[in-house]
Amino acid sequence: MMSISKLQKIGNSFGFRISKDDLTKAEFEADCEYEVIAEKGVIILVKKRKHPSKWRFPSAELDAEDMEWLDADLEHGTR
Repeated sequence: MMSISKLQKIGNSFGFRISKDDLTKAEFEADCEYEVIAEKGVIILVKKRKHPSKWRFPSAELDAEDMEWLDADLEHGTR
């Protein structure tokens, strides 16, 4: 069954009130992030998924040689 919701002003923003039953059916959870896809007359909310990659890149500082390469003028072959 389709439900109806009215766009309302909430503070400096706007929002829709969506019933708990509808949110439960859609498996939405509080405090989760959702991507908003907006087109003319249509708004789609999609639960943001974690990236499937298992690769992790710890931040590391660049050493002097790395910095030299970053600063190099590679087009003209000079450093």
